[in-house]
Amino acid sequence: MTSKNSFWGSSRENHKRRIWVWIVAVLSQLLAYGGMTMIYLSRIRGYQAAGYYKTRTEFQEAMCQAAKDAIGFSDNIYPFVFVLAAIIGMQGFSYLFDRRKVDMYHSVPVSKARRFAVVYINGLIIYLTANLSGLILGMILSASQRAVNGEVFAAAGLAFVWHFFFFLVFYHLMILVVMLTGNRFVTIALFLLFTVYEFVASDMFEGLKGIFFKTYSAYYLKDEPKFSTIYDCIMNVWQIKNAPDTAAAAKIAMPLVAKWIGIAAVIFALCWYAYRKRPSETAGKAIAYRFLEPVIKVAAAIPGAYLAGRIAYDASYQNETLLVAGMLAGGLILCTALEVVYDFDIRSLFKHLVSSGVALLGILAIFCIFKWDLFGYDSYIPAQNKVESIAISADGYYDSYWDENQQYIETSKYEMDYMFLTDVSPVLELAELAQNTDPEEMEDGRGVHILYRLKSGGQKDRRIQVDYEDPAAEELLNQIFATKAYQEGVFQMMTDQNLMEGVSRISYTNGPANAVIPVEEASRLRDAWLKDMEQFDFTLVRHNRPCGILYYDYNNYIQRKLLVYDSFENTISALKKLEAYYPMELDAADIESVSVTCYHNELAEPENTEDYEMEARAVPETWDAGYTDFTVSEIFYEEEQIAQILPHLYCNWIDAPWSRYKDLDDNYSVEVVFKRDSAYPYDRESYYFTYSFYAEQVPEFVIDATAYTGE
Repeated sequence: MTSKNSFWGSSRENHKRRIWVWIVAVLSQLLAYGGMTMIYLSRIRGYQAAGYYKTRTEFQEAMCQAAKDAIGFSDNIYPFVFVLAAIIGMQGFSYLFDRRKVDMYHSVPVSKARRFAVVYINGLIIYLTANLSGLILGMILSASQRAVNGEVFAAAGLAFVWHFFFFLVFYHLMILVVMLTGNRFVTIALFLLFTVYEFVASDMFEGLKGIFFKTYSAYYLKDEPKFSTIYDCIMNVWQIKNAPDTAAAAKIAMPLVAKWIGIAAVIFALCWYAYRKRPSETAGKAIAYRFLEPVIKVAAAIPGAYLAGRIAYDASYQNETLLVAGMLAGGLILCTALEVVYDFDIRSLFKHLVSSGVALLGILAIFCIFKWDLFGYDSYIPAQNKVESIAISADGYYDSYWDENQQYIETSKYEMDYMFLTDVSPVLELAELAQNTDPEEMEDGRGVHILYRLKSGGQKDRRIQVDYEDPAAEELLNQIFATKAYQEGVFQMMTDQNLMEGVSRISYTNGPANAVIPVEEASRLRDAWLKDMEQFDFTLVRHNRPCGILYYDYNNYIQRKLLVYDSFENTISALKKLEAYYPMELDAADIESVSVTCYHNELAEPENTEDYEMEARAVPETWDAGYTDFTVSEIFYEEEQIAQILPHLYCNWIDAPWSRYKDLDDNYSVEVVFKRDSAYPYDRESYYFTYSFYAEQVPEFVIDATAYTGE
């Protein structure tokens, strides 16, 4: 009983010495929760006054959502929790910074374990009391405006657990830093260093890969910080906040919380060990353990030097010499600065040259590894018998992907989840072909991302440069594109059978025409399209542009597209039966006028006046230092002329993935204006549509009419 009273007596005495921390903690949490709740709810009431909500039910749902955002996973809470963790952790054990206080505390007949437990538990009590006070205030304010329901309670509870373990990680981290240091300045600096260290180190390696490695890719796999609680929040809190319900949010949040518990436990064990081993005479010193000084110096100097070198590199427009010079100079400055901090003496600038030399050699070694690719990053192509499957992202196609909860999925994530090429030889041959081809000699070089899934369980992400004009590359891409595995990883319509549910609108467009199709035809059209996709390969999409696109709309904002080509007989036949098919070529009888503009790029874009050997080059006589407008426009009204122009046009409103860049003439732009009384179902919201001429198909009379005369 005496022991119990002694513990709580010590606890009460400790709380008295931490009154200012109590005040800061409670006021900050009341401000964070109470203030944000009032702001969020008043914003919704403002929307209601403006007539934004049509019914009382919509208004109440918006109020509850606002309350959920304010007292749940609000972005405004994290800075408060982070700072509180630092303040509570440092203030509780700050007596270790003062030799007299250390002697006084150690003279009291209380074990080190109890003294640690009292301070540690009191810190948790301060945070929990303050956080719950703010949470309760936010709940009361929400309830007073009838903005509380079951989801609000559940979200607040989940967020309370999430924020507590977020706090616990940094609370333990600050205590550990206090045990390793001897004054407040160094404590704060080292705490911030530990907080951002994994960010900076990761950025250093990723940055150097991006600078020196030709095949570097972070498209599929990002070298993300694995133990950073802040990074976990940044990357996941948006998904948690936008989850359809609290149960779905918990599925995302709780695995991360479990990881944080593990991290907090490891840090706590280190805290306790450092506390037990900390000598009393280290109070007031920069670092409590002398052997840590060179370790911290080298560990801090290397990523810090990279930041200095990167600044010089970017400022000099990617000068590699200045990169390494900046890294070495930055590393030297950091090493000398840390020596001064360690001893609080300017005369210590060049003390402990061995550790400084190790840091500089480490910086130089890292530069050399990346500069000359000493580990063979760029030359890596796995053996075929070691690859389980492959995902590949061929440049040219873009679409939006959505899951069953109507949440957006990144393209790379979708490809990783749905593309499993088991016939890996074409991809490996393509990578080898790219490795043996000079990018400077490519006619149409495109970046292609590859994810190698190895049988060992590992994964490798690479980016290669492929010449889409190379017949050998085209043949390999044909073998890849024609596989069902590739198509399922690109076109969501090929994998999800539930996509026919919830279709609100179907339309077909060739650019100007926009024909609406009954939603009852959704499955039949998709089946016809799937039948046509059996002929899909790279040659088809490379040498042919789509004649139109089928759009499937869901819930007003989700849309999926199906590319339609002239050879898609089944799809076109189905569209014709529905009277929804309109060919790309227009009828001159529907057109009011065609406006053609020629930019005369051969005059407007002169070659550089000097080449790399500094030899002067001739420039067109019409070009001078001032601005000259070389564009010439002509409008054609006669139906006969219009009829000669229309067969050579392609609508710019139709996306044509993977197609050749040079199959359209970029020297001309065309605007087609429809007759107002035309029965053609063009979009009446626009009175003209932009087209381009196919390359080398501009009619002679158009060329003559838009010739530049110099007038």
